[in-house]
Amino acid sequence: MKDVLSSRNLIKRLHRREKATIDHLVSSIGASNVATPTRHSAFTDAGLSVEEQIRKAWHSGPVGLAVF
Repeated sequence: MKDVLSSRNLIKRLHRREKATIDHLVSSIGASNVATPTRHSAFTDAGLSVEEQIRKAWHSGPVGLAVF
């Protein structure tokens, strides 16, 4: 007959399984697949700043935010 597992042993076993899964996923990603960050220009091709271009393109709807 098997011994009854304590909650502490169950948590240790669960933690060990989670760590093994995480380690496997991290090793499959590898350091060679890390993307280099890109810097985008603050101005668009039209010469407007990005904030002005977004403000120009964004139109709020006729209805405001719902108030509950």
